[in-house]
Amino acid sequence: MSFEVAPTTVLIADKQPLTAAGLARFLEDLGDVKVLGFVANANQLRSLIKENPPDVLIVDYNLDGYISRDDLSEVKSYSPDTNILVISSDSNKAAILQVLQLGVLGYVTKYCSREEITQAINAVAKGEKFYCAKILDIIMEKHFSASPPDAPTSSLTARETEILTLLASGYSTQDVADELHLSPHTVHTHRKSIIRKLSIKSPTEFVIYALDFGLIKAK
Repeated sequence: MSFEVAPTTVLIADKQPLTAAGLARFLEDLGDVKVLGFVANANQLRSLIKENPPDVLIVDYNLDGYISRDDLSEVKSYSPDTNILVISSDSNKAAILQVLQLGVLGYVTKYCSREEITQAINAVAKGEKFYCAKILDIIMEKHFSASPPDAPTSSLTARETEILTLLASGYSTQDVADELHLSPHTVHTHRKSIIRKLSIKSPTEFVIYALDFGLIKAK
């Protein structure tokens, strides 16, 4: 299986030298990925990014005295084209949800598979959101406990809402077609309409929207 990604420049910010070195080696195997350097401390973060803005900042904020959530929140102010991917071992659900609200596009744990990390780098480099299964579970748990919105699916037709529910539940296009007795082409057309109306940029967002709309529940 190929794990190559599109041409991407990356800056790594991780206090642990072995972790940073291992990540750099991993990136070298992904294709045309260039590691611009390593951030040794929070003071270097701003200067290095301003000097040579990367496509992707890969960072772990969960290290005392290093890079904080506040540091992450400022990145977009001085490097708006740099997308942030967090790779962390943080297990604090509240902290993780706070980080996701800071403009972070991707979040995976240090226990994720090679494939998930590759998918995350690919997505974030393109400006798309990507969360690994553990982070998605935390998001789902939060949305499940929240009150449902007043008029969530007003912009979708009844058929589109039905298809959104199935897609968010893990159905493929062919599965949806079989379930609703439609052609795959018809399902694909509805899917494109849903994406356009809700500005969905990644498969993960099908789940997030369906949770927002109360169409599915966290398992």
